[in-house]
Amino acid sequence: MPAKRRGRWKKRLRRSEPTAANGCEPLNRSRTRDSISELPGHFLRHWPHRSVSARHMQETYDSLVSWGRTRFQVVGGALYYPDLKHNTFGCVLRRSPILAWALLETLERHPVADVDIPVNCRDKPGTPLSQRLGGRTDHGPPLAFSYTTSAAHADIPLPDYTFWGLPYAQIPPWEAWLASTVGGGAGGGAGGDAGGGGAAGGGVGAGLSSPAGGAEAGKWREPCSIKPRGWTPLEEQCRYKYILHLPGISDWLEHFKHQLACGSVNIFLGRMPRRRPSGAAGAAGAAPSGGVQPPHAFEHFDFSGPLLLEGETFLFVPATASNVCERLQVALHGLEAAPERGECLAARGQQLAAELSLPRVYSYLAGVLNEASARQRPDVARKAAEKGGSRRVTKANFFSFVPPAKRPWMEQVFVPWHAAAFNATPLLPPHGGETASGLFH
Repeated sequence: MPAKRRGRWKKRLRRSEPTAANGCEPLNRSRTRDSISELPGHFLRHWPHRSVSARHMQETYDSLVSWGRTRFQVVGGALYYPDLKHNTFGCVLRRSPILAWALLETLERHPVADVDIPVNCRDKPGTPLSQRLGGRTDHGPPLAFSYTTSAAHADIPLPDYTFWGLPYAQIPPWEAWLASTVGGGAGGGAGGDAGGGGAAGGGVGAGLSSPAGGAEAGKWREPCSIKPRGWTPLEEQCRYKYILHLPGISDWLEHFKHQLACGSVNIFLGRMPRRRPSGAAGAAGAAPSGGVQPPHAFEHFDFSGPLLLEGETFLFVPATASNVCERLQVALHGLEAAPERGECLAARGQQLAAELSLPRVYSYLAGVLNEASARQRPDVARKAAEKGGSRRVTKANFFSFVPPAKRPWMEQVFVPWHAAAFNATPLLPPHGGETASGLFH
């Protein structure tokens, strides 16, 4: 692969918006915000109004893999957590308590109707559109939430837990990350003066060439013994002119939104889809007709996936194992020959990340819960809470649901990150042992 020039234009991205005068139209923010507001209805389009019964929701929860599921209810504007029996459910990486916190924060900001929330908390979506409970063909697919979905799945994507920070990967909360990148602070994206490119994929970033000078440790970086050799923190990836994304489980697991905020050119290497979804854009970067559409390039994607328009905010390079180097070389030669195109892609990607502000994330979460409520019958959430022996979760008793093994991380890392929100939250001891029922696992 040929050497790439140093990314001198990256510094300019944070000082001025691209304009039509220099051949680069800024991101259409109005269209983007309209698309964000359409996402809840888009993801709930498979279920008619008031078509989902309490039995359907219980069967939905039962259909989820036991080691990768959890459940919540909102009843009367309050959050409830069922007395789930230990070893019948569980979410890795503290996803349950972080989701509970996200739901509490959402309920403080937006009205949410009664809704039952069964969650597939694994990395991949788990509900194919063709799935029917009990073999019945007169029902829609199971109405389950997840972190990812796809054009072939019915999973309703929730905002993933990295919006609230992921310490073992040295990822700060989303607002802090945006402030340090889009805001031009000293965190990830500062400088942006390294030549070459960085690669990300499978959850691990690795530099393709050494950056100019070592990246200093950011204020969020914590010692961690589980990171593999060659781990490249996000703030160091932001020093590269190009960031290459290799195929992985999903775009959010590779921290695509975080890297869009860097102001680098994000290049996604993936398989050529067999066909473009019906109604999708006919040309790269064109607005899809008929509202938001599943993204063309990604097999699995998070809730913001339909906003990722190839050729507008990132570059998609379809490739196979036999021609990936050739296709990537052609793409990089094209970017080097027309640097204004790379500058435009990087700027619009950064602008898209900025549009995904945390207030809009909370607004989306409230919107998708209310859309799900409208598909469920009015008594579904109440019946689920009663049957499950659900207890109310508040900020005052939040830590009584956190198992002992997870409390040190919550207290030492998560709480300081969100200190303002935790000011009135007492650090109560758990009500039972780590193997007791009714705790966030």
